[in-house]
Amino acid sequence: MASEAEQIIKHGWLFMVANVVNRAAGLLLLPLYTKVLSPAQFGVYSLISVVGDILAVMLMIGMINAFTVVYFEHPDEAGRRRVVGTTMIGLWSATLGLLALAWPVGLGISEALFGNGGEAAVVAVAFASIAFSTVFELALAYYRVHRRSGTCLMISIGKAGGLLVLNLLFVWWLDWGVAGIFLANGITFVALGVLLTVAILAANGVSFSFGILKRVGMLGLPFMPQTLLDIGNQFVLRYLLNILMGIAAVGVLSFGMRLATLLYMFLTASFLQIWSVARIEAQHRAADRDQAEFVFYFFIVLLTAAALGMALISPEILWLIASPDYAPVLACMPLLVLTYTLHGVRMHPEVALVKTKRVGVLPLISLGGIAVGTALAALLIGPLGVLGAAIGVVGRELFMLVATELVCRRLCPQELPLHPGQVLGVLVPAAIAYAVSLELFGHAVDPAYVAAKVGLTMLAAIAAVFGPGFSRTDRAILFRMVGRVLRRPQPAA
Repeated sequence: MASEAEQIIKHGWLFMVANVVNRAAGLLLLPLYTKVLSPAQFGVYSLISVVGDILAVMLMIGMINAFTVVYFEHPDEAGRRRVVGTTMIGLWSATLGLLALAWPVGLGISEALFGNGGEAAVVAVAFASIAFSTVFELALAYYRVHRRSGTCLMISIGKAGGLLVLNLLFVWWLDWGVAGIFLANGITFVALGVLLTVAILAANGVSFSFGILKRVGMLGLPFMPQTLLDIGNQFVLRYLLNILMGIAAVGVLSFGMRLATLLYMFLTASFLQIWSVARIEAQHRAADRDQAEFVFYFFIVLLTAAALGMALISPEILWLIASPDYAPVLACMPLLVLTYTLHGVRMHPEVALVKTKRVGVLPLISLGGIAVGTALAALLIGPLGVLGAAIGVVGRELFMLVATELVCRRLCPQELPLHPGQVLGVLVPAAIAYAVSLELFGHAVDPAYVAAKVGLTMLAAIAAVFGPGFSRTDRAILFRMVGRVLRRPQPAA
């Protein structure tokens, strides 16, 4: 058991580093995009990316998740090699099919989104790059099931390096704009996709089974509706904003959402990989359930503090990485970071539904979220502009949180419910801290203000821990943990 634990720890931290490297490229490129691209160009990039993501989900049909399941269904190496060959060949066939349709589909989507065919070539290149990115993701899934964490890290470094170098060449040096972004992505993913496919098929042989392909497809299909609706949420709002205010407004909102998404990428996603497993393991042990609940609310405190900090220093972030044309996003940032904080809170009932296999209701909740968010945005964009769209975003997430919790209480009565008082006990101090900062500093950029904003963030977190944000049991667990750390013997000098 100790050896297995050591292996999990060894590979786990390497996979974490690989994920950070994967995401770091997008983070490092954001200042380049916002300095070089106007809000209108960034809006074009955002709309095309969302449409491409929808096509990628349809192309993958949940294949990566299904691949892992089907791979381990075969105990023999020969069967597993057939799974690898079949999935790879099936995905390549779909990728080449999409590639053949890239130009006519690109022309049609350019006409639908922008009213002319002027962006057809850009859309076609974007679809080609997104298609080949799915091959890259499948290759990573293959190396993950083999616990080749070092290989995954090296591949991620290669991807990040390729994206950075080619984006600097095409976007900054040659000034090719949005086309340069998708061309850099395309070249990187084509090169990696071909190299990794050759390496994987050389190790496993070229084999194909219609039965295995059908099994992968049937297992993958249930993952599609929820993912498509989540991406559809983003597309509908951007498309509505484009119609009512123009593509530049789409660029401004997309920039703010790109920043707010970092909360999910670096905090929520990593937390869920650990906490969801712990919650499932603790379902029959009351003490462990208390521990899991403490960890969740402690995470909400950290997530809220990070969201508050991002909202407070958004003027400094804008000054550092973007042009003044993106300034209207500042009014939206508290709502956008609140959205991703509420998304983290929503994981409490959603994990319970997943654990009890009641996931069939989740697409319906997402569909309701689209309706609520779109209705709010349609009503408010006219009088409030981009801020109205941001209200639509947070309204959608609030609806989905409330609906998921109510459904969970109905379908999963044995699960611990979410405590609204504790959630509000975390959020209210953060809201007060933001209001104080806005009153004292506004959106001015001054190094002296940054220290004060950090202090306000820390005060809000302390108020959450020692106020209603933490229960008496939570504080007792926290103090015991701190006490053990303080009593831990220090190594001799």
